[in-house]
Amino acid sequence: MQIKVNDQPVTVEGSLNIRELLKVLSQAEKGIALAVNSQIISRSQWENHSLRDGDQITLIKATAGG
Repeated sequence: MQIKVNDQPVTVEGSLNIRELLKVLSQAEKGIALAVNSQIISRSQWENHSLRDGDQITLIKATAGG
């Protein structure tokens, strides 16, 4: 399956939910927000939201600063 994560192409095997994708990407769940096809997906739905071929995922990381 081909998806894009922050505009970078990523190939993954089989079907994944968001939480599984984050594990594949070695991405910590803490401090991030996530949108699929420009729709924000709440953290409580990550396990239930299956990704599809062609999905566009945007990961937004919180940063400290001022």
